[in-house]
Amino acid sequence: MRLPCIIVLVAVVPACGSRRVAGYLEDLEGCSASSSGTSETGTTQSAESSGDTGSSESSAESTAADSETTGTSSGTDGSSGSSSSNETADTSTGEPMAECGNGVLEAFGPVPEECDDNNLDPDDGCSDTCALDRRVFVTSVVYDGEQLESLYIADALCSNRADDQGWPEPLKYHAWLSDNTTDARDRLKRGRGRLVMPNGLVFAKSWSALLDTQLDNPLEVTEKSETYHGGVWTGTRPDGTAVPGAEHCDNWSSSSILKTGHFGYSDRMMGEWTLADDPDQPITCNVGFALYCFQSL
Repeated sequence: MRLPCIIVLVAVVPACGSRRVAGYLEDLEGCSASSSGTSETGTTQSAESSGDTGSSESSAESTAADSETTGTSSGTDGSSGSSSSNETADTSTGEPMAECGNGVLEAFGPVPEECDDNNLDPDDGCSDTCALDRRVFVTSVVYDGEQLESLYIADALCSNRADDQGWPEPLKYHAWLSDNTTDARDRLKRGRGRLVMPNGLVFAKSWSALLDTQLDNPLEVTEKSETYHGGVWTGTRPDGTAVPGAEHCDNWSSSSILKTGHFGYSDRMMGEWTLADDPDQPITCNVGFALYCFQSL
């Protein structure tokens, strides 16, 4: 007489397998009660031979209703997954879109996030479109053409100034400087964010604004948050390309009065910040000028 009980338990366990382990004993009791109901239903259905067909019809209708309910709860998109998602999609392409302000860096979609600090404050280094600010400054130290030595040594000079301030990742600061083979704009990793000076003033709202000479303030703040008004070695035009035919102080290795280099003025706006309209342009390489330094992230 114990064999039917074993069969009933095997049939019931899969139905209760998705229950939480913490309530297993209580659920097992519920399953036992359910199995008793099932046995009774089976007994009733077996009474068809005596002409009682009402129970079997009711069971069929109940099964059909359960199937309809299950199909509806699986979602209106016909998928068997969850009916909700944390991702939004571009309605024109169907691509997933990043959700700015959720605290998760999502580098996908038509506008990948550069940062996400779990808020939409535009002035905390990560904008309300999840674009990352880059720090820019003019050096507090001046150099003649020979002291720069090369583009890479000029980068090292910027890194030293950043390191002196204790800023993180100082090696990611590069000089805004061109030579005979390289344009300044191609030496820097550009982003969507603002270019901000150490005192919090915005130099340009974006890289595209910078290259279009749409500047908010002159780049006259040093790494020490002091003001520097004077010449800056650049060798670079407002669009970020090298000045054609320039000597660049022998690619920034000469301080000879027989060699020249192009410069900008830190206290000027428009294109003159990088290529001054000045009668001394280009100037001899023995002159001491500052460097512009950009955080390249």
